[in-house]
Amino acid sequence: MPKIVDKAKMRDTILDAAMTVFAEHGVHASSVSDIAQAAGLAKGTLYLYFDSKEAMTTAIVDRHFAALEAQIARGAPGETLNGFLEDLRRTMDIPAEQSSFHRVFFEVFGPSFASDAFTSHVAGFFDRLGAHYAERITHLQDLGEITPHHHAPSIGRVLASMMDGVVLHRGLFGIAERRHQRMIREAVAVLGDGLRPLPPGPE
Repeated sequence: MPKIVDKAKMRDTILDAAMTVFAEHGVHASSVSDIAQAAGLAKGTLYLYFDSKEAMTTAIVDRHFAALEAQIARGAPGETLNGFLEDLRRTMDIPAEQSSFHRVFFEVFGPSFASDAFTSHVAGFFDRLGAHYAERITHLQDLGEITPHHHAPSIGRVLASMMDGVVLHRGLFGIAERRHQRMIREAVAVLGDGLRPLPPGPE
């Protein structure tokens, strides 16, 4: 009876091995043979799942961003600005061990940004994230929770960029937990002040 292979698990095994090899040697200095050896697989078996080293690189990035998208997009849209701000706070509040991936990410994949195709692929995540936030902002504008004069698509992309910056700084520069929490609180407070409709003035 032929052995049943869990293809998703095998893909993850290969990508984990590739990430280990890339972190040790760099993407461009690593070979498919190096990755196959690290995964404990024959080179031909590896090619059944990925047709090139570039395909593995893209898949690692996709896997990372897919996990982030699932985390950010979970749950129904909030009905209040405060709820929206709390969602943003939770997204920026990543543990130190998770943030350390970003240093590895740039060390490993930094040279790949010279490729327009790779850059466009990563940019697609931020396009989707910006659109996600724009949709939620528009919803809250319709409810009167956010002042209507803001351009939701622009604010959505700003939020995606800002949150990326806060998370990256945590990982790249080893910002201490207390300082990181203060940064998040201040960022959320400034956002809330800017988005919240002004109270009606005296008649």
